[in-house]
Amino acid sequence: MICGCPSGSKPTYFFYILCTFKALKLFTKEQQIKMAVNELLSLLEYIEQERGISRDELIDAIENSLVSAGRKSIEYGKNFGVNVNKHTGKITAWVEFDVVEGETHGEQININEAKEISEDAAVGETIVKNIPYKEFGRIAAQTAKQTMMQQLRKAEKAKVFDEYSDYIGKIVSGSINRFESGNIIVNFQRTEGILSNKDKISSENYMVGDRINALLIDINTSGAGPSLILTRSSRKFLKMLFEREVTEISDGVVEIKGVARDPGIRSKIAVISNDPRVDPIGACIGMRGSRVKNISIELGGERIDIVRYDENIQNYVINAMQPATPKSVKVDKDRNVVDVYVDKSQIRLAIGKSWQNVRLCGQLLGMKVNIISAEDDESAFEAKLKETVSALAEKLNIEEATAKILVNNGILTIEGLKETSREDLLAIDNIEENDVEIILSSLAKE
Repeated sequence: MICGCPSGSKPTYFFYILCTFKALKLFTKEQQIKMAVNELLSLLEYIEQERGISRDELIDAIENSLVSAGRKSIEYGKNFGVNVNKHTGKITAWVEFDVVEGETHGEQININEAKEISEDAAVGETIVKNIPYKEFGRIAAQTAKQTMMQQLRKAEKAKVFDEYSDYIGKIVSGSINRFESGNIIVNFQRTEGILSNKDKISSENYMVGDRINALLIDINTSGAGPSLILTRSSRKFLKMLFEREVTEISDGVVEIKGVARDPGIRSKIAVISNDPRVDPIGACIGMRGSRVKNISIELGGERIDIVRYDENIQNYVINAMQPATPKSVKVDKDRNVVDVYVDKSQIRLAIGKSWQNVRLCGQLLGMKVNIISAEDDESAFEAKLKETVSALAEKLNIEEATAKILVNNGILTIEGLKETSREDLLAIDNIEENDVEIILSSLAKE
């Protein structure tokens, strides 16, 4: 172990900076100055080659960090500045003063002292005074390290953003480097990415060194930690996998209209073809199921239902409910609700394990889906019909058989009868003239 770096691990430039500041304390001021210059030049070359950050960027970052550190420690002077020679590594620092006569305060210098610095100094002017390295070197060694590391980290993150910004929303590939608090840290050579616990596929097992594909959703440009924010659990990741695997989708012949997903377990994807000669489902499945199988393997064995999109919402619901086969569908667009009627034998299939099928269907449609037994619905309808017939027979003082004939012909209430003429009543099949007279007589009493 050297200076706190574990044996066998690859040191970072932050580690080298730390070692430099530690080493400075072991030598004389003259030795410290010489070492600091040599170490700085070595660091600049190392970071430029290993991290791809230009020397000018690094010099700017170091100067800013030293200015920040100096301002905290040097209480006199108007302005404080630092210059780092990128060729020699020599560091110079200075402060500016307003030249005055008589007594002075922090931002001022007496004319007599100013003359010692420059014979041309005059009252009312600003004069620059160099800070002895002996004084500034102590400041740098004590306070600049942390600020310099932060500035260099920002420069590196800016470089990462420039390199990867065009890949946001696309699939990237790296190797698993380590695990931290349930998160996966992925190595991308010049930077690192993080796959958080919520963005993983819970059913998958990962090992250090494994290659891994993920969707790049964001770039962390501030603070510590990995720069690339990744996900494997989003719906868009599944969509991008289909675009990568199915040429008809990437060419625009087949279009993905909706995606619903329970990561690692099951998903539904709705597709439509813009060419009547191309079967969208067949294109996505591939020869002997090769295309969808490749995607399923990538997602840890996730089961994928490919359904046909339809502009007709009823047909789309029926397709989305597979493998269940609904008997009928009622759509309430105002309430954004779909009632799906299925046989009792199909209810378990329609709902799915832990309500998975109906949940994914609702996610795909963007609507709430209610599963209703068709038999129960028919029983409820028969009960309602019987109730309506009985009520109408009682009010008109007629047989229930006659009342049922009226109901079957769409006459359900007294108000409906009042709007029906005698001729229309006589025209109804199986209604006797005597029954019509009784009905009219009853209506006259209402």
